[in-house]
Amino acid sequence: MKWLWTKDLRTNTVHIYDVTRALWEIAGWYAAGKPNWDANAMGNVPTFNIVDKGATTQGAMADIIGQVFGIDTGFQGQIISTFAKMNLDSVVDDVNDEVLGPWASLLEDAGITRPGPLTPFMEKELLKDTDLSMDGSRLEQVVGFTYEKPVISKELVEEVIESYKRLNWWP
Repeated sequence: MKWLWTKDLRTNTVHIYDVTRALWEIAGWYAAGKPNWDANAMGNVPTFNIVDKGATTQGAMADIIGQVFGIDTGFQGQIISTFAKMNLDSVVDDVNDEVLGPWASLLEDAGITRPGPLTPFMEKELLKDTDLSMDGSRLEQVVGFTYEKPVISKELVEEVIESYKRLNWWP
C-alpha cells in the first residue's frame, strides 16, 4: 500500500473512548459554570480540540496499518505526489473506483447488510497534503482532562476493529 505525500505529514488521532470521555467532561465543566475560563483572553465561546498526544504522522500510521493487516506500506515519492496534487479530483475518483467495489464484495461475503458508518469512500479534503496538527492542550489545562489512550498504537487499532466486528460493521 503506497501513501501519497511524505511519512512526516502530521495528522491528528484520538481514541473514541477518549473522545466520549472528553465530551462528558466538557459538558460537566459547562454545567459547573466554566471554571478556569478567561473569557477576556479566549472569548465567550470556548473551543477545545480533542486530539491525542501522539503527534501522529503518516509514517506512524503506515507502520501501524502494515502491522495490523500484514501488508507492505510505503510512500509514492515526490513525482507521483506532485501529479496527484495537480489532479486531486481525478486521483480521488480513481481511488474510490478502486476500493468501493471490493469493499461491497467483502461486506456481502461477510453477510453484512447494514455496515454502519464505515466506508472506504475518500473525500477530496481528506487526501490533501495538509498537516492536521491541532493543539489539544487547552482541554487539559482548562477542563483538567487526561487522556487514557494518549498515543495511537497497533493494539488500539486492533481493539477498535474488534469492536466494529462485534457491531457487524467490519467484514
